[in-house]
Formats: sequence, structure tokens, C-alpha cells
Amino acid sequence: MSAHWKFKTKELESRMEKFKKTDQELKKRVLKLEFWVHEARSQNRKLQRKGERREKDLNELRYQLAMKKYESCSNTEKQTNFWESSGFKFVASMSMLVLVAFAKR
Repeated sequence: MSAHWKFKTKELESRMEKFKKTDQELKKRVLKLEFWVHEARSQNRKLQRKGERREKDLNELRYQLAMKKYESCSNTEKQTNFWESSGFKFVASMSMLVLVAFAKR
């Protein structure tokens, strides 16, 4: 009977060793996976910051483009307002005055 128990004990010890090896392998894998998850999160944060910077730059460019369009519109508005400019009004009224003066003679 003691031979039977010795055999069972050895069998259980060998199983225990296998379980320990498997446990160690799994712990190594878990550590590797945790490392890669940490790296992935770090990369994700970097990409998110780059995306935020890109959005900020795009908004700045859109603002600058809108300002240029506004400035060009105001320049064309100034050109089209020639008829309402004070210089034109002065010349037109002087011309009218001269015409009225010549018409009365």
C-alpha cells in the first residue's frame, strides 16, 4: 500500500510542477500583455493630442481664411462705394454748380 501512496504522491507532485510552470508562463504572458496595453494607451494619448492640435490648427486656418474673405469683401465694398465717396460727391456738386451757373447766363 505504501508503494501505491508513493506513486500517487509522485504523480501529484509532477502535476503540481506542471501547474506551477503553466502558472509562471501565464504570469509572463499577462505581464507582456499589460505592457502592450500600456504602450497602446500611450500611443492612443499621443495620437489624440496630435488630433487635437490638428483640429486647433485647422480652426485657426479657417479663421484666417474667413478674415481674408472679409477683408477682400470690404475692399470690393470700398471700390463699389466710389459713387458714395465724399470726393465724388464734391466733384459732382461742383459740376452741378458750374452747370447751373452756365445755364443761367
